[in-house]
Amino acid sequence: MEKASELSGVKLDILVAEAIGIDVFYPDNHNKLSYVPRPGMKPREWAPSRFWSQGGPLIEAHKIDLNWGWEELSEWTASLEPDINVQGKTVLEAAMRALICLKLPSYVQV
Repeated sequence: MEKASELSGVKLDILVAEAIGIDVFYPDNHNKLSYVPRPGMKPREWAPSRFWSQGGPLIEAHKIDLNWGWEELSEWTASLEPDINVQGKTVLEAAMRALICLKLPSYVQV
């Protein structure tokens, strides 16, 4: 079991997909996580913790509050009601951690 608020990279992206109900997979000839945006479309890489085109709309939809240096920390902090405050090296990492903390248990099996 891993602490949801400390995940990063592919593990974080997998749980974001689970939290919002998107099916993700590894294509046979690629080592990057993928998803199909709409039926009939080609698979695309899934990385909301790195791609603003995926993570940005989630930040807006869930009204995730973002701050730099909150409580004197030198990281980004993402906040959600009720009482979710998590940090990350980047805005997207912090925001996606907050999202999975909202939707999934504090400790998760990836």
